[in-house]
Amino acid sequence: MSYIIKMALDIKARFEPPAPMTSPLEAYCAIGTIAKAMKLPMPEKKDTLFEMRDQLDADMGGNEPEDSRTARIHSILKGFIRNEETTDQMMEYVKYGYENER
Repeated sequence: MSYIIKMALDIKARFEPPAPMTSPLEAYCAIGTIAKAMKLPMPEKKDTLFEMRDQLDADMGGNEPEDSRTARIHSILKGFIRNEETTDQMMEYVKYGYENER
């Protein structure tokens, strides 16, 4: 399942404009993907998705991704409006996104 979620992110980032995320699973995977692409450490678990997204932005230090694919994924992550509780299962998607980013 994680593979499909990661692939969905890549597909959505190819559209112009990028297609919106439809699942919190995609958002959690995106957090790991962006962190790895930006050469940041593996994100730590926070209570909610929005807290994790805010921490990612803080870790990025105001820098935008240079790679256009990563920038598009970051853009659609910022537009995701459904907050969720961060469970251990959700952290598995963060980890998958992080470990399988090129």
